Amino acid sequence: MKTNQWIPAGGLLATVVAAGYMVVQLSAQSATQPTAQPVDFTNAIKAQVKDAQGQLILEGPFMEPVEEDGGLERRATLAPAGGDTDASGEAEVEYATGTPTEQEVEFSVENLMPGATFTFAIDGTDVASAQADRRGRIEVERNVRMPGATGTR
Repeated sequence: MKTNQWIPAGGLLATVVAAGYMVVQLSAQSATQPTAQPVDFTNAIKAQVKDAQGQLILEGPFMEPVEEDGGLERRATLAPAGGDTDASGEAEVEYATGTPTEQEVEFSVENLMPGATFTFAIDGTDVASAQADRRGRIEVERNVRMPGATGTR
């Protein structure tokens, strides 16, 4: 290889290494799913966010379902329920009409303690845990199997 060909190859290698590092970092911060048990959240009442000590930080009731992209979606606006008065967020449960086999659960929160770990729950069932980024934000998205649905994953 000529010297002038080493520069693009070196740049490509540096890009691959940087991308790999970012994937590892994001995986380390990504949410974990405490339970893989099938749960039906289509009639959920309340979404909650708790800190590592189990103290309630955010909470909100789910609204009635609305049609969205060919399915149904229930939303909950999360308001402060503890000492962190500037924290806020939203929770969503999305599922197909008819007989859904899976539902997508999403939490998006901000103004939390940076680096702290939080647990996301619906009607008392823990859905995921994740660490806030350096700006105090977390976004969690999980697919949760419906009871009675056969899993192919």
